[in-house]
Amino acid sequence: MDFKDSVKLLGDFHHIEISPTSSIELGTDVTFRSFVSLEVSNNDKLTLGNRVFFNDHCTIRCGKEIEIGKDTMFGDGVRIFDHNHQYSNYHVEKIAFNYGKISIGKNCWIGANVVILKGVTIGDNVIIGAGAVIHKDIPSNSIVVSKEELIIKERPQLQHHVFTLTASDTLENLTYLVENLPEVSFHIAAKTNVSDRLEAFKKYDNVTLYTNVHHDDIIEDLLDQSEIYLDINHWDQVDSIVDRAVEKGKPVFAFDNVVHRAELGASVFSHQDPEMMVKEIQRQLFGIAVDTVN
Repeated sequence: MDFKDSVKLLGDFHHIEISPTSSIELGTDVTFRSFVSLEVSNNDKLTLGNRVFFNDHCTIRCGKEIEIGKDTMFGDGVRIFDHNHQYSNYHVEKIAFNYGKISIGKNCWIGANVVILKGVTIGDNVIIGAGAVIHKDIPSNSIVVSKEELIIKERPQLQHHVFTLTASDTLENLTYLVENLPEVSFHIAAKTNVSDRLEAFKKYDNVTLYTNVHHDDIIEDLLDQSEIYLDINHWDQVDSIVDRAVEKGKPVFAFDNVVHRAELGASVFSHQDPEMMVKEIQRQLFGIAVDTVN
């Protein structure tokens, strides 16, 4: 099925990108007016019922699943996103996302410049006033009116930072270090996507993962921010990162089974006794004497 031959494209310019592995279900008389932008990614699903209508400048970004019932109309500039960027208190991922299906019922009228966010279900026969941001479910037979209110939340920042650049998903004793240094922020960067093993560390409030980092200035910023470089990754060092840390005067801490550049003066600890590294980090960052640490 050729999507462009199956919908009514009125007016000027329509940006349509549909993956060949996606699933598209179209009703009859679906209409896009000028400057509508639609993207459907790999293995995702888009369902548009009969007579769904998008006015000028609407945007639909389908990264998982979007379902829209028949006779639903969208005013100018409506935005629909079933995903958002993953983020932490220190970093926003560029190409790693959280996803949630969007379901919009039949016979709805979505006003101009409404934004509909991931995971939302909107029932049948709903009217949403212009400019609303829809981030929670709307029951059927409802009218939604936007009330201007800014809620500002703090992104808490820890005072002390350590950094690792890795091409391996095995970081020696990382769990022990993270759990025993909750007051230290661990910044872990990779030039690729990371495995589920590293992704699991996102459960810790003091761990930030940086994936697909291809810009050297980001690495430099992380080095500048961190007080200690942790040379704890298996396999080779990445981009001479240990040398760069030493050049910036950063202490380098390593375990004996993974140390890459011991000759540069790294502090090397037994991988069988990670408590000693914890104590030395506490001494350097907090002035806690080694013999007073439990």
